[in-house]
Amino acid sequence: MIEAIKKIGEPLAKLNIEEQSNILVETINYEEEDRIIILNLDIDNNSINIDIKPIQENTMRDYYYIGTADGPASPQWMLTGNKPDYIISQSIPSLLRIIEEGDVKNLLRQALDIFYFDYGEQDKTKERYRRVLNVEKFLNLNEMKKYYDDSKRDIKKTVSAVAKALLGYISKEYEVKLTNLKLWALTINGEIIQQKEEYKKLAWQLKEAHFEKAKEGTCSVCGSKTKVSSDTGKLKLTYYITQKKNFASDLRNFDKNLRLCQQCHKELILGEIYTIRKLRASIGKLRFLLIPELLFSDNLSVEVKSFDNALRNANTIIHFEDATNIEREAIIRLRKEDYANQFIFHFLFYMKQQQEFRVLQLIKDVTPGRIYEINLAIFEQNEFGRRWFNWPNSNDRWLITFEQIFHLFPIHQDERFVTEHKRILTLYDAILTRKKIDKNVVIEKLNQLAKAYYYEKTDSYQLSKPTNKDTAMIYGILKGMLLVHYLGKLSVIPGGEGMETNNLIVSENLKKFIKELSYNEQQTSLVLLGKLIYEVGRTQERNKLTSKPILEKINYQGMSLSKIQKLSNEIFEKLKQYKLITDGSSKYFIQNIYSDHKILLDKNIKNWKLSNQENVFYILSGYAIGSRPIDKKEDKGEEFDVE
Repeated sequence: MIEAIKKIGEPLAKLNIEEQSNILVETINYEEEDRIIILNLDIDNNSINIDIKPIQENTMRDYYYIGTADGPASPQWMLTGNKPDYIISQSIPSLLRIIEEGDVKNLLRQALDIFYFDYGEQDKTKERYRRVLNVEKFLNLNEMKKYYDDSKRDIKKTVSAVAKALLGYISKEYEVKLTNLKLWALTINGEIIQQKEEYKKLAWQLKEAHFEKAKEGTCSVCGSKTKVSSDTGKLKLTYYITQKKNFASDLRNFDKNLRLCQQCHKELILGEIYTIRKLRASIGKLRFLLIPELLFSDNLSVEVKSFDNALRNANTIIHFEDATNIEREAIIRLRKEDYANQFIFHFLFYMKQQQEFRVLQLIKDVTPGRIYEINLAIFEQNEFGRRWFNWPNSNDRWLITFEQIFHLFPIHQDERFVTEHKRILTLYDAILTRKKIDKNVVIEKLNQLAKAYYYEKTDSYQLSKPTNKDTAMIYGILKGMLLVHYLGKLSVIPGGEGMETNNLIVSENLKKFIKELSYNEQQTSLVLLGKLIYEVGRTQERNKLTSKPILEKINYQGMSLSKIQKLSNEIFEKLKQYKLITDGSSKYFIQNIYSDHKILLDKNIKNWKLSNQENVFYILSGYAIGSRPIDKKEDKGEEFDVE
């Protein structure tokens, strides 16, 4: 993956120093009501002038917003930030220590002497906070001594207290909500110091300062023999690795053995900046970088359009909205177009912790061919769902994207998220790289999903509270059925064994459905039992019962074969009780469904292979398809076939 980041940074490193410095400018998410607060230190008139402006597209570039210094303990010297704490305290003192002599430095000295209150010598680690903007003298706020005393003479807490007072003052005086005070900048005598050449040069000088101590050696990335450094502290992606097995082949003993020449170091920094800004995405709370790598290093003339197309095609397996654009021609083109073979993809899932990236999982070397296979599987499941699950005039879409899978895997939203997300990342990894996983891992989560909806426990997970719990459960199960079929198509779990359906007496459409999903006799028996449970539940609902008591018979944790036999007998009694077993007015005959269920169940009792979790899943599957028009309409859809 390090090669992929470097290749992205190579063309950026060929820009001049001014252009490279501008690349460091960061963007922020802002709304129409959001503002930048400019504190102009007017030396000539001995005053602080406050200017509030709407944030616009060019604001970050105009005030050269480059975020904060690398590392939480690093001195913050930037004069533009997303909160006032730094610029009212340590920014100017820190900047004075590193900026070159000249007019800008003289202005900074004057501003510090005039506008900043000196709290006196502090402990070594807190010395940079001793000077704080004098809001008492220039803005008529509380006495500077009072802020210090109220903070029990803790200088860091004093800075926070002054910042809070300044925020409150500006919000009230200028009638701007605190949440809309998004960006802060210092200027001196109306000059934007951040645009001065000596200021901009600092950004790169500080990122490369450690090369002053570089020693002769071999660069780990390009192999050149030159001065190299093992200090990777300025790289954003010097990760805290939790998945060492996946990452070791690229960065084994990263912090000790990776040695970089200055050129590779710069290319990596620029590549990282582009990657983090342009190639980041999220699925719920899961953040990731989708990194394409040019396969042929000698092909430097690859068009930007090809790069964008490769990303777009990869994104269709991730997001629902992107996947809706899949068409037959697009899928065929994905496999055939030359550009698709120029890139492989790396998926880097991470958590952001202050200044640090914590890698959750790196999924490497995903080929264009695999992206094609996944896209095709998504399309096929969507066609299957439309054909079998949609009522006339329904436009439901059944796209099993990574985003959809995320919402089928209940993950607790508390501290358990950190461990529970591993299951879904393991599944993503298996899908992308053709690994095998235990089918029961998937089945268990799908049963948990049904349970969360049925018992209305969605608040505990990353699931939205539904308006109708039964409908939500049914749709969740139907999508879960498609997920299992999709995983089988992609060889992530074993495919279905299938069965001979000619001897069944259920409807022809139901036979076709069973055959398409390759259900075996045991699975079919339970699906038919689930359909019968749906019919009983629907009758109970029509009889004005407050819920469907029959669903209480299902243990979502799992059910043994003996429990299944008992449930089968109970359902038979309910069918007789509600006179469903002899209802000849039905468009399909419930007695035929029960007959096929019972024959298949009895036939397989001595050789039952399904797990307790699978037993529940296939019963729930039958319950869900009971709500669908499988037996109630003739299939008028067209078969879709990709050669």
